[in-house]
Amino acid sequence: MEALDLTAKRLRHLRDVFTAAADRVRATMARYAEQDDADGAHPARQDDQQAHRPQEPGPYRGRETGH
Repeated sequence: MEALDLTAKRLRHLRDVFTAAADRVRATMARYAEQDDADGAHPARQDDQQAHRPQEPGPYRGRETGH
């Protein structure tokens, strides 16, 4: 019976620890969300940003370049 009580006690402790951690995460996320909301809505792409383009190939750097 003691083994079961100890296990139940450990499980309650783990539940409390994880609940407290989840509460801290929610509070942190809410704080950052409030900061983002204070700046106003952000467009998906700002005017000065460009769509992704593949990098243009540079000069070939193979074995014959003296490596």
